[in-house]
Amino acid sequence: MNSEVNEIVRGSFDLHVHAAPDTQERRMNALETARAAYEGELGGFVLKSHNYPTTPLADALDQMYPGLHVFGSITLNQSIGGINPDAVQVSADLGAKIVWMPTSKTHRQGTTESSPIKLEILDGANDLLPKAADVIDIIAEQDMVLASGHISPRETIKLFEEAKTRGVRRMIATHPYGVATYLEMEQMASTGAYIEFTFLSCMPTEQAMSPRIMSEEILRLGAENCLVTTDFGQWTNPPPAEGMRMAVAALLDSGMSADNVATLVKHNPKKIIN
Repeated sequence: MNSEVNEIVRGSFDLHVHAAPDTQERRMNALETARAAYEGELGGFVLKSHNYPTTPLADALDQMYPGLHVFGSITLNQSIGGINPDAVQVSADLGAKIVWMPTSKTHRQGTTESSPIKLEILDGANDLLPKAADVIDIIAEQDMVLASGHISPRETIKLFEEAKTRGVRRMIATHPYGVATYLEMEQMASTGAYIEFTFLSCMPTEQAMSPRIMSEEILRLGAENCLVTTDFGQWTNPPPAEGMRMAVAALLDSGMSADNVATLVKHNPKKIIN
């Protein structure tokens, strides 16, 4: 079984990884994270921060480890001006791969539970705000990946429907399990978006689901419509590269076929990122 796990992990892509420097405490810095991924024979990963664009750092790491592909991203939180087309364009010019919509208020720098900053993407008529439409147009023109972040399921569905009509080819519904209903996740998938399941959800600090439930939900939606990431980087969890190995092993142990697991961590991520 170890050889089967190793074969699937080899060349896999983790599209959701955190590392220091960051505004939250992280298990490893970006250099250590890349080294572990290289030694673990991953194909690559996407570096995410909730508070700063990661492309310059990712580009440096990408040049350090032959054969390992490290991609940068931008998250449209308050620290970069929220839904900021100018910031997205600059990140696109630098080679960023993923644009995340705003994340939860607990991730927004300078925000507390008593004074949340709501970064809207829709107006009162349920239409995209002009600046959100501008962001989508940049993503389409630059062939970037649109990820929903932590906006609501209703917003996500509207966003993806509009993005599809505007020419966006690659979209990710950011770990909607537990927030969106099954029917809402089906609607997201019907736009061509991939449904993300993070192995972080299976860790003791989260306890949102078990690997067996994850496997069941993925197969219900169809493995061809889903992908598995780690979302690791927290100081409480193993290194992201080890998290990918754990995810693969746990899904195989739950009864999922090796072909489906490879689809989730290797084939679908490559379709999105290449």
